[in-house]
Amino acid sequence: MLNRLLYTLKLKKRPDMDRGRIMKAFPVRNQLITWEVDDKGEASLVVPQKDKLWVRLASKLFMLPNKRVIVLDAMGTFVWQLCDGKHTIAQIIRGIQKQHQLTRKEAETSLFTFMQQLGKRNYIGFAIPTDNKPNAPATPEPEPQKRFGFLPKRR
Repeated sequence: MLNRLLYTLKLKKRPDMDRGRIMKAFPVRNQLITWEVDDKGEASLVVPQKDKLWVRLASKLFMLPNKRVIVLDAMGTFVWQLCDGKHTIAQIIRGIQKQHQLTRKEAETSLFTFMQQLGKRNYIGFAIPTDNKPNAPATPEPEPQKRFGFLPKRR
């Protein structure tokens, strides 16, 4: 939450994400959301209410249910099933292209919009692999610091 506030106030810069790293990201479903696929091929997501004091008070006052049910269409269900942490975004795009006969640009645009909405609502998260290159040369050791930038330290 602090990072979100800092990003909003522009006191902290968001990490740079290039297209290559985004395509290698693994979307992962929220563990608190239960879901099932019905006979029509649509997924029903059961999202529990937030466990905050003001939400509990409002739900008692206005008799709100303690969970929400969200029904996804065929394409949303297909994407939701692939958000298991084993498929990258690039693989999901290829799957959408084959399943729904879309161009790459159409599949990318619709997937990114859908993923953005799911991410904002905390229904999914993203595991982004680090780029550790095993053959990269080791960084040289920094030189010992000199006092005041120009005087060597006395021993």
